[in-house]
Amino acid sequence: MRAAALARHAASVLPLTGRTGSALPVNVARCAPQWRGLAAASSGPDAPQTEDGSRFAQPRWPAGWHDHLQYHLFFEDIFVQARVFLTPSLEEHSLWIFDHAEGKVSELVNCSERMTHGDADHLDLRGPSLHIVDEAGKGSITKFSGSEVELQVDFQNKHIFSWLPAGQGTDAVFHRPDLEVQLKYKGQIRVGRGYSKRYFGHYGPHWGYRFIQSSWLGGEKFLWTACATFRLGDGEAKYNYFKLLDGTTGELVQANSEDTYQHDSVAYAHVGGERYVATVTPLGEWMHDFKAGETNSRMQLRYCRIELTHSSNKPLVGYALNERCFGVLG
Repeated sequence: MRAAALARHAASVLPLTGRTGSALPVNVARCAPQWRGLAAASSGPDAPQTEDGSRFAQPRWPAGWHDHLQYHLFFEDIFVQARVFLTPSLEEHSLWIFDHAEGKVSELVNCSERMTHGDADHLDLRGPSLHIVDEAGKGSITKFSGSEVELQVDFQNKHIFSWLPAGQGTDAVFHRPDLEVQLKYKGQIRVGRGYSKRYFGHYGPHWGYRFIQSSWLGGEKFLWTACATFRLGDGEAKYNYFKLLDGTTGELVQANSEDTYQHDSVAYAHVGGERYVATVTPLGEWMHDFKAGETNSRMQLRYCRIELTHSSNKPLVGYALNERCFGVLG
């Protein structure tokens, strides 16, 4: 199925609740301005809604029982990954790069100290050496070494898609697959493209997912595809999707949820009689255990070469992040 941009409808601010329905310690009044004027997602991944990138700003942190914010930033010779991950028992943030000249992953930040939030109504998180700002239409990621800036990323929103993940009745996920990005690092300025995702809500206790994402695929193509199960054996929610955006035209090619799945290093999708196959070949790996209290989940992030084949056109090649995580949240 090929889907053009879907019309947005009126937004509403929905209550945030914990696993048992009790209120979370979240200042909803402070979060609310970020959702006004944006689409209030009411459907799953087969019916994504578009957002106004110039108005979209991330709400304050945290916004749910589990909250997860990530950035994948692609450049000609470097890949940058930044992430903040929260459960009731932990909060951790990380930043690492893959430098093609060195051929390996270099970890710049891996911190279990909770970040502090600024006074702004949009997301403004600061850790011992990492500062993330995600405001209306734009944002930045800054890595400090002492008082000096070691790495600086500035990004601009373009296309934004939202929907309700499996098992979620109110809290949407927001995907930004084609961020325009500038990187300042080691005296050089690079221009690239990037991806960001933010979701929050109750996804545990048992879960597992596979995810392949590329913002460096044959020029102006942007891929994100997942195969997941949330709340295994406890109101189980199966969650699959395959999205391929043409950044020039805004056309979104997508598979129905039942027509896409993943194996170890391959994602498959059937769309309108065509078969899509995305194959990744790992170049470097970052693996980490989120482990504290009732949380014990292993995350494996692999920076990869990718080839996307389908029946009607030449293969698309580039680079991707392959993300896998399995375990328990709590």
